[in-house]
Amino acid sequence: MVHIDEDYLVNQFHEAVENGRIQAYFQPIFRSYTEKIFCVETLSRWFTPDGKMLPPDVFIPVLERTNLIYELDMEILRQTCALYKDLHDRGTPLNAFSVNLSRKDFKNADLFERITSTLEKYGVPHEAVKLEITESHMLEDTETFQKIFKQFTDAHFSVWLDDFGSGYSSLNVLQSYSFDVIKFDILFLRNLSIKGRELLASLISMAKTLGIHTLVEGVETKEQREFLMALGCEAQQGFYYSKPIPQENLIALIDGQPDILESLEDKFYWDQIGRLNFLSPNPLKDFAKQKEIRSDSDIALGGYDNSIALMECSQTEFNYVYATTGYQEQVRELGFDSLNGLEQVFSNQQSYQFLMIRKLILDAIQYGTVQTVEYVNKDVYYRLSVQALSRKKGWVMMAVRLVTFDSEQEVKTARDMLNYGSALFSTYELAVLIFPDSNRSVRLYTANSLPIYDHESSITGSVEKFCKSEVETVDQRRYLQFMDFSTMKKRIEGSTKKFIQSYFRMRWGGESHNWHTARVTEITTYTERAYLLTIQSVQGNGKRMLDVIAKEHPELLEQVSI
Repeated sequence: MVHIDEDYLVNQFHEAVENGRIQAYFQPIFRSYTEKIFCVETLSRWFTPDGKMLPPDVFIPVLERTNLIYELDMEILRQTCALYKDLHDRGTPLNAFSVNLSRKDFKNADLFERITSTLEKYGVPHEAVKLEITESHMLEDTETFQKIFKQFTDAHFSVWLDDFGSGYSSLNVLQSYSFDVIKFDILFLRNLSIKGRELLASLISMAKTLGIHTLVEGVETKEQREFLMALGCEAQQGFYYSKPIPQENLIALIDGQPDILESLEDKFYWDQIGRLNFLSPNPLKDFAKQKEIRSDSDIALGGYDNSIALMECSQTEFNYVYATTGYQEQVRELGFDSLNGLEQVFSNQQSYQFLMIRKLILDAIQYGTVQTVEYVNKDVYYRLSVQALSRKKGWVMMAVRLVTFDSEQEVKTARDMLNYGSALFSTYELAVLIFPDSNRSVRLYTANSLPIYDHESSITGSVEKFCKSEVETVDQRRYLQFMDFSTMKKRIEGSTKKFIQSYFRMRWGGESHNWHTARVTEITTYTERAYLLTIQSVQGNGKRMLDVIAKEHPELLEQVSI
């Protein structure tokens, strides 16, 4: 440690401030999953007249003992506010910065007024300032601290608990005060032992349960970064990203990478996403019902299956933002080499998987609950669950949980479901999804030897060809009227059952006068208008009754749900 005479520091302090030798340095804080700067921490640096930098651990303790620390903290705040204004004036918004407050600062009765007046002078909104305080602040003069803490939170300042785990830790602090962020001490990352990993995982999970955002400082390696991402830690800072830098270097960093700053829209977007607790046994359910009290067995870390991913979705795209190693293993179980392979399947607008996951996501958004689907891919039975986390213009972030099954009982269940599904499809002779607006269709099922419905250049062409080939001449006019897309939506809306249905004589494989039911249902959850057409043969008494109606009262067929 560098030794500097205490009297020298005290005597030179005000001159150093006036001559600009005490400067604010800035260390960017990065969003874990986007690697964008969402906040910048301001730190103090003191330079001697010959340009040498004094280590903070030399002058900070001296200024605390002599009650000059308050003036230092207010000067660093002033410099930071000046930079904030300069950046905004030039159209480069830095939306948030954090400042450190000493426990001695809270002994000054005008602390709140001093900070708010500085912000007012430079036009800085309260929401842009993150006040970092340590646990030791709350152990002295509790009544005074509580009063000042409330002043700040009532005025919409964000308060962060700094250096959690540095030696003063007390869980009572989290019970007594509402913090926006817990900042975990660098010591947690010095040695990523098994016990250290489990401890940090437990603390992050606890913070998420309490609705507090998480940040870890001191990140120095890629291994540490990836470990924290797997835990769902929202933000990181450290030498891996950037050391503390002077103002001109920060401006150069921002100017050199204009997209490195997180927008306000993305801040709110990712703050919502950050509520997801990767380490919960039921992460999707807990996100939807965070206030629900669970039993001890529910919150055990051992219930964590590490099978979670973040997927960002638009109307036509599904892109993975992050996936845990457990999720990636499940993807390989489905027969895909990488997330990209599954991503391409989900994004293929002609595929059933696209329609399936799109409906799943839209239902999750509409109802605000976990939505689940079970399906089979390449003989592997899996369950896909999604929960909407956050939305911004054109995009929604989904938490996705993927589970494949391989035990004997699970395989039996999967086989049963396949058999039931086959039995369900076999009740139809044709099932087609039709998208009139984009002039396309997707054939879901066709019985053996039955005609296809989706190989013509247009939907109308397919309908007309099918009608000419498979519908009896006597019913062709009615069938084309039934399948008129220009009036279909109005007819469906006018039906109390929300679908239209009619009966037609068709000739499958050359057979004549074989009655079939045609039904069209609107798929209301799709952004693009879609209709499900199913055709099913009529058997037994129903067939005989339709023969009588067609012979004696053919006008009734004109009135059947068309």
